[in-house]
Amino acid sequence: MAKHSEKRNRRKIIQLKDHQPESLREEETPEEAPKAAVEYDGEPEEEAGQKKAWQAPKAFYRAAVVLVVLVLGLALWVNRESLTPENIWSWVQTQVMGAQGGDGYPVSITGSNVSQGNFTSYGGNAVVLSDTAFTVLGPAGQEVFSQRHSLNQPVLKEDAGNYLLYNQGSTGYLIASGTEVRLEDSAGQDILAGAVAANGRFALATQGKEGASDLTVYLETGEVQFTYSFAQDYITSLALSADGTSGIVCTVRSQGGELVSKVTVFQFDQADPVTQYESRDNLLLGASWGENGMLYAVGDSSLLWARASDLAFSEYSYQGRSPTAFRLEGGQAYVSISAYEHAGASTLLVFRQELVLYDASTGSELARADAGSDAQSIALSSESNAYVLGVSEVRRIQVR
Repeated sequence: MAKHSEKRNRRKIIQLKDHQPESLREEETPEEAPKAAVEYDGEPEEEAGQKKAWQAPKAFYRAAVVLVVLVLGLALWVNRESLTPENIWSWVQTQVMGAQGGDGYPVSITGSNVSQGNFTSYGGNAVVLSDTAFTVLGPAGQEVFSQRHSLNQPVLKEDAGNYLLYNQGSTGYLIASGTEVRLEDSAGQDILAGAVAANGRFALATQGKEGASDLTVYLETGEVQFTYSFAQDYITSLALSADGTSGIVCTVRSQGGELVSKVTVFQFDQADPVTQYESRDNLLLGASWGENGMLYAVGDSSLLWARASDLAFSEYSYQGRSPTAFRLEGGQAYVSISAYEHAGASTLLVFRQELVLYDASTGSELARADAGSDAQSIALSSESNAYVLGVSEVRRIQVR
């Protein structure tokens, strides 16, 4: 038995040349001499210098799949407020339609006029609210979405693809998300101001039923979440936090012949305000609650700001100058001020008809482009592209 066992574990090499005539053996070259290997048990041994191809163990692939799932899960959790079915469908439609149609810019405005505040950009698209229609235009000039309306004095508010359209001085309003109208209703009382949050919740300020003005906050379904009445103060502007659970409200009243503005901060799970701050002879025109926790209120003589963490408001005076334009976006406040209300170096667009881009952190000039002689408003779609609102059309320009 031992001999047979040794034979099975031994490799035997059979060379064909050993079975050829002597004359043929001498004529063959090493390259021409074929070899054959016969092995009793097991696989043939590796040739010298040859390495097996590395194969990853199954556990490696399992770990990679788990890692990918965790990364995707984290991304979905961080962006959960914006991942509504409407926003996802809007993104899909924009991607599909963005590759189709469109005759390019300029694109004529639907309607006869567009107010400066009713022109913005989101997701690479131009967003326009005219006196007759709400329109979203894609990068190629294609009409991504259009909705006719009957608002006499339309006002547009936008956040993360959620849009609030309301009739200032009247009762009608409309809520749209992406390319879908979610809600169209009446506020009951005349609307003074409005705001929409990134998750679709919204708020309306109306003439008071008993006092001066009322604040009503709604869930994305249109259900009332919170109400508050101001006895003597009229709401001029408001803003919501990204999750719609908090808000900042700007109001104004007359006291002894003096104009008194006030900022009121709410947590909507509490009946009373969290804090209030008064500013004298300073009409508050706009408010913002940034995702970075910065709160701003732009006045006609000074800017108010605070951090959501401590709500200690500070006031920055314009030192007698007047704001000619302002923009509250991305947790930042951009205010153009001039010694004159409608003139001066700060009104660059009006007099020089040029779009000039600056670095927000350093103030250095980055690029210039011709905005057109009828330019009224500008909406940046990226760091290198912008939409320009003209008298009768929307244009797209590349600045660098």
